[in-house]
Amino acid sequence: MILETKKVSKAFGRIEALIDVNMTVRKGEIFGIAGPNGAGKSTLFNVISGTFSPSSGQIVFEGKDITKLNAHRICHLGLARTFQIPQTFPTLSVYDNLRVGATFGGKIGRELEKRIQETLGFLNLTSFRDALASNLDLYTTKLVMMAACLATGCRLLMLDEPLAGLSMTEINAFLEVVRKINGGHGTTVLIIEHILDSLIDVSDRMLILHNGAVICVGEPNEVCQDPKVIEVYLGEGEDSQ
Repeated sequence: MILETKKVSKAFGRIEALIDVNMTVRKGEIFGIAGPNGAGKSTLFNVISGTFSPSSGQIVFEGKDITKLNAHRICHLGLARTFQIPQTFPTLSVYDNLRVGATFGGKIGRELEKRIQETLGFLNLTSFRDALASNLDLYTTKLVMMAACLATGCRLLMLDEPLAGLSMTEINAFLEVVRKINGGHGTTVLIIEHILDSLIDVSDRMLILHNGAVICVGEPNEVCQDPKVIEVYLGEGEDSQ
């Protein structure tokens, strides 16, 4: 396993955002996380990546306990994440956005330049090399955010609702990029997504959160037939979609 959460809980005052979440992510897989709005998905990402400390429980990355580590130390260990709202350095070029990632990942000199060029080429961003991040469309901005993560040298890439705001054509193209990162780059991918059909399509295994707790985990065909999952997605109205 590359990542494990053991009975991870997170409370904000009296609000329990996560309740005893147990999750195991295998090295080399695409692992999907879904659930209705307010299920605790992004909170789980924030706890794993070090933005929040869990109220209880343990997080293990590649055999190392990272429960109490700060976000930058977790990133240095090889775990990088994107955000629901794309986060880039808008006044910097695409090249310099990747340079920030590569530098933060500890690359220097020729190694740094090599990592940037390889990442630009791998994600077909070479033609955008000198473009300002503020001038990019949403799809390309999301690619640059992922590229900056890959430039750190991460072994686990966490994607928080990366398909939000994209057209169906862009969604299909983005999923192909995710598969390429996972297969061609050898990077394990953990992905949160509201579009259940797309998540089922791209994931090797899935976990469903509801009210902060895990209600189902398994292969996509098993998860989508689970009675609890069907109730959560079909029995609570449009807000659950």
